[in-house]
Amino acid sequence: MVFLSLESEVAAQRGGYGDERYEKEEIQRRVRDVFTKLQGDKRDEGDWHVVDAGSEVEEVARRIWDVVEPVIESVDNREIRSIQ
Repeated sequence: MVFLSLESEVAAQRGGYGDERYEKEEIQRRVRDVFTKLQGDKRDEGDWHVVDAGSEVEEVARRIWDVVEPVIESVDNREIRSIQ
């Protein structure tokens, strides 16, 4: 799981923020609370990654790729089996 974390103050500075119905501060705060609760023990299992989405696009993309690439490589050459 990759969670793109962005403080509402930073998001509000971006162009067009607030135009979408989900881009309201109260909704964003509730979403963050839910993801924080979901994160719970997952941090220790290594399958929950928080990426600061407040950086430049290229930096955010690099950080996401750093998380995703090892997963892709680990399954890239595995045989696909049908589940019956």
